[in-house]
Amino acid sequence: MKTLVTIGSMVEKKFTRLFHIIDELCEENVLDGSQLIAQSGFDNYIPRHFKSFDMIADEEFKKLIDESDLIITHAGTGTVTACLKRNKKVIVFPRMAKYDEHYDDHQLELANLFIKNNYVLCAENKEELVKCIKELDLFTPQKFVSNNGKINKLVIDFIEK
Repeated sequence: MKTLVTIGSMVEKKFTRLFHIIDELCEENVLDGSQLIAQSGFDNYIPRHFKSFDMIADEEFKKLIDESDLIITHAGTGTVTACLKRNKKVIVFPRMAKYDEHYDDHQLELANLFIKNNYVLCAENKEELVKCIKELDLFTPQKFVSNNGKINKLVIDFIEK
């Protein structure tokens, strides 16, 4: 199973916790490190069992999404929706303030919205991530429906008043 791990482009906060877990899961043969590539952004993590890159152009990134069977990602709206629009199976692993991975827990809130609509699976720790990976074959994500039109109309109506 070709897997893409991505953590976004946040400069100020690291997400090393996820990479340590991914390395452990490769070591334990839960994930196949030879079929896994990670976008490490500005984290500076050096993987032991998988390949990684810092940042790439948007078109190259979308190509990696298209080529992947599974995406494990932070709960960033742009990344998650890009994957869902391509009908990919997604496991969100939200950045959390208690681990100093973000300033607040808005990613948990976003993850809950995606879960509520049956778009994604979600894990907050290694055990939950293993459970999600094992459930992948049984998980059929709901077709993603964007609300951009509704939001745009609200903004336009507000400006016009």
